[in-house]
Amino acid sequence: MTRRPFLRWTGLFAAVGGGAYYYQKNRNYQAPTIPYVPPPFLWETIPAQIAERFTVPHPVQDGFLWNMASRCVMGMTGLLAKGFLMSNQTRVYGLDSFMAILDDPERTRGVITVSNHKSTLDDPCLWGVLPIQTLFTPKKMRWVLGAADICYTSLFRSYFFAFGQAIPTIRGGGIYQPGVDYAIHILNQGAWVHMYPEAKVNQAQKMIRFKWGIGRMVMDMEHEPIVIPILASRACNSPNLLYDPTILLEQTHRLGVWKTH
Repeated sequence: MTRRPFLRWTGLFAAVGGGAYYYQKNRNYQAPTIPYVPPPFLWETIPAQIAERFTVPHPVQDGFLWNMASRCVMGMTGLLAKGFLMSNQTRVYGLDSFMAILDDPERTRGVITVSNHKSTLDDPCLWGVLPIQTLFTPKKMRWVLGAADICYTSLFRSYFFAFGQAIPTIRGGGIYQPGVDYAIHILNQGAWVHMYPEAKVNQAQKMIRFKWGIGRMVMDMEHEPIVIPILASRACNSPNLLYDPTILLEQTHRLGVWKTH
């Protein structure tokens, strides 16, 4: 009769002592935390009055006030870029041939320019080489695919970049998304769309894998586009450490194989 209570109390003390020892040994232990992953930026996050302008097949058409605001934003930004480039030793090759394409009144094909992305200043500073009249003519200026999670996070930014002809693009949204659809839509109307196929700043001496969006644009257009490669490089011995590019606008390229339907 006395053995069973003894064993019972012995087991209780052992359990309490073992728990206390384990707690004392691991009291500074911190449970692993799962890193915070922000939710993906969705098309619905863009202000509705802006998103409807980039939604095909029936995007909202620009009115007089919108065109004037776009002319001011594009032109003033272009002037700042032009002044910035004029203060540096910028060399440009092939600009005359490029402008002949943009100014051609009989051109009906859309223009796709592709370039490397060496700096966050590439756009809009690259376009400071264009004539002032072109900078203040939005119909002749480039459209560019811009990251929506940077350019369209507030109402002010959304209007500014929409006036600046930046098409909201969802990172990780794939090639079948409203921004790419809109780019194809305006290319079919003869517009100029600029692409950074590397999709991020790359300061290495070699190119990285291109994204597939440009391939979808070319294949889904109603006609063969005019494709113009652009190379922007910077001399290693340049005294200006900020932005001093050499810009090469190469000759146009016809696609060897294009859809026949």
